Amino acid sequence: MEAKTTLARRQPAVQGDFMRKMLTNAGCLLCGILVSRGAVLGSLAPFGASFAAAVPRKYLLSSLLGTAFGYVLLKPSDSFRYLAVVAAIGGLRWLLGDLDKVTKSKVFAPLVAFVPIFATGVSLLFVSTSTLTTFADCVTEAVIAGAAAYFISTALHLAGDNRSFEVFSQQETASVVMSGCILILAFGSIAWQNISLGRIIAMLVILLCSRYGSVTGGAISGISTGAIFSIASRENGYICGGFAFGGLMAGLFSQLGKLGCAIAFVISNGVMCLAFGSQFGTPSGVLVESLAASAVFMVLPKEVGNVISPVFSSDKNTSLGEALRKNIVMRLDFASKAVGNVKNDVSKVSEKMKKLYSPTFEAVCEGTRNEVCETCGLKMYCYEHKGGVTRDDFARLEEYLESNGTIGERDVEKSFVKNCCKKGEIARSMNANYREYQSALEAQQRITDVRSVVAGQFSGIGDILHDLADEFRNTMRCDNESAQRIISALTSLGAIVEECICLVSNGGRMSVELTLSNKSEKLSKGEVMREISRCCGRRFDLPTISREGNRIRIAMCEMPVFDVEIGSDQHTADNGKLCGDCINYFNDGFGKTYALVCDGMGTGGRAAVDGNMATSVMTRLLRAGLSADSCLQIVNSALMVKSEDESLSTVDVTSVDLYTGKTTFKKAGAPVTFVKKNGRVTVREMPSLPAGILNGIKFSTDTVNLTTGDMIVMVSDGVITGDDKWLEKLIRTWNEGSTQDLAKAVVDEAVKRRKAEREDDVTAVAIRITDNGR
Repeated sequence: MEAKTTLARRQPAVQGDFMRKMLTNAGCLLCGILVSRGAVLGSLAPFGASFAAAVPRKYLLSSLLGTAFGYVLLKPSDSFRYLAVVAAIGGLRWLLGDLDKVTKSKVFAPLVAFVPIFATGVSLLFVSTSTLTTFADCVTEAVIAGAAAYFISTALHLAGDNRSFEVFSQQETASVVMSGCILILAFGSIAWQNISLGRIIAMLVILLCSRYGSVTGGAISGISTGAIFSIASRENGYICGGFAFGGLMAGLFSQLGKLGCAIAFVISNGVMCLAFGSQFGTPSGVLVESLAASAVFMVLPKEVGNVISPVFSSDKNTSLGEALRKNIVMRLDFASKAVGNVKNDVSKVSEKMKKLYSPTFEAVCEGTRNEVCETCGLKMYCYEHKGGVTRDDFARLEEYLESNGTIGERDVEKSFVKNCCKKGEIARSMNANYREYQSALEAQQRITDVRSVVAGQFSGIGDILHDLADEFRNTMRCDNESAQRIISALTSLGAIVEECICLVSNGGRMSVELTLSNKSEKLSKGEVMREISRCCGRRFDLPTISREGNRIRIAMCEMPVFDVEIGSDQHTADNGKLCGDCINYFNDGFGKTYALVCDGMGTGGRAAVDGNMATSVMTRLLRAGLSADSCLQIVNSALMVKSEDESLSTVDVTSVDLYTGKTTFKKAGAPVTFVKKNGRVTVREMPSLPAGILNGIKFSTDTVNLTTGDMIVMVSDGVITGDDKWLEKLIRTWNEGSTQDLAKAVVDEAVKRRKAEREDDVTAVAIRITDNGR
């Protein structure tokens, strides 16, 4: 049965891979047809060859077919040469396909495009029916083919990298832009009454880049599209100036909104065309194209900017900012190590001082000798002639004192080998000194406990500094422009923004942290999300809001890939009012969801205090951005100093990375966790000590990669009644119903099975990974 189920699960995955492969090949076929239609210098068409030379090998066949078909459609009478070029490119790539060092070189695609175009051009240069008339045209076409192949191969490589636009280098961004312009040029030949669809699309792209990429986006898009369309025909040289100047002016007026951007472009482009293009009779056509592009631009939704804005986001990694970041990382690293060394030094010195100055029973005997024996007439006899016997006599008194706490005259008489004339005085003096000895030992133990907690705090502080260093190290840059736009937008809504930081990680994901005054106007989470998404040109998730003192902290990140559905249920032992199990789950604002289950020792009020304290401290510190391991040290120390009585709590933390699905389990004395992945249930058991017992405890850690439909079930020890097979079966067969229903079903069944046993608090938390639908 399980084999059939596994086969049934594999079939949709195989079908999905097949469909993706078919769609990708169809896309390559279509792109081959389109780029082949892009002409330069009036009649030359090198871009199809460039595409065929640049496309990945696994999609080569469909690309060659599309390119050949496009050349036949473009110029049926002159397609023989380009079909020969396509065949030559296919042959070269097939022959050299096994030479990885050659094919992975950046010059491979440009050379494969350049050589066939140049060779066939030179061969047909003197044929009367050829479209090539000069050697210069032959060289120009071959160079354009090679350059285009480089741009297209770079853009296709970037498409498979799963990196965001904002982490592209300037060269990579230029390659993406030029590849887009080549694709747009394919529509240039579609025209009516000298009004070109390709130029309308190019103007629309310029307007979008100007609006959402400011001056940088307008200038780059204007120059790129202008250069491509200028070489399309010998009579279109004026287009480069019109597009470039129009893009620059539209970017300068982008702060005035869409309307200001469109008016600036139409006027600037029109002036350039009137000045330099009137001799070709094109001004009226250019005006119609500009107006058509502006009309489409005005009706496009704002969400289009989410894709375009990151492409032209300026790099904030100035030399000063990067040096400052590295300096902070270095200092935090050294500070964390220094604090850790302080802990070690304190521990070593304490151990040596303990050996030197710890109270001993010998000190008790010494005190009695000074108080009683010093004035005795037999002192010389007892300590000079019978010194060894006297010391043994006193040593034997330690057993009586440890057993009874005090000694009497008869105990002295039994312990002493030789007769003593001051047995009563010795007993009284020994009792008094022994009480002082016991008090000194208790005081030393308290000092040791406090010292242990303080040493644990040193360790916790060192971990916190190390976490901060890692966070700064993994942060690629700070987007100050987006931060300023956020401040302006929220201020206009009545918020008093004290600090705003927009950080972009190495993976290209942006996170935003805000600090507001508590006197700010109350804003809903939806309002904050919409405004920040608009200001940054990205789609953000709902924010996490917390309060510390008189300030409000807001943390949010880009919309993740996954979401979670969480349900929980509890049963209190003996149907009491206070439950020793405490649960909480929340999003930290940086793309992770945490679920916590903390079980205080025992049941009732004392257990409830310990469990709630552990959960409260862990939640507060995790929300502040600290790692779970650092938080555990603080929780452990807090429980140890909370009261003189013994306090302990298990700590069970599950964190789900909503971008990758990586799930981390961390346990300190907590019971097992159940994971349902691909229909199979596994048990995650990680032995460890609870918090509050010993200093320096650590989590037991395990990880698993989950995806949509997978589930996690966390339980307290009240659920586990010995045999947990019933629980595995319940989770495995649970295919319908909410996570809340599952958690309740687990608790209800656990309560039934505990009837014959000791009552205990019962808690279950069920988590299902879902698709965020972004």
